[in-house]
Amino acid sequence: MARWKTFRSCPGCGFDFATGEGEKGCHHYDCPYLPEELDVFCPQCRFDFFTMEGNPSCDDPATCPHGQEARSHVENVARWRAGLGVGG
Repeated sequence: MARWKTFRSCPGCGFDFATGEGEKGCHHYDCPYLPEELDVFCPQCRFDFFTMEGNPSCDDPATCPHGQEARSHVENVARWRAGLGVGG
């Protein structure tokens, strides 16, 4: 089974990556253990392609070349959340 399908937050971390709620238990901006296959943030401006929230630095985040790889991970996040029983 792919590692990203079984990803869970670190012990002591209060942030729920599936719902986006809670507070991180560490000082890292990005979780160093988050599998690349679940990273849906634009590396340029940190726009979230799963929720389509953020302040994109481009006119159309859906076609921005910087977010091509992150956009390809959106389906992984949807499948991962479904496996955890989280809607959306």
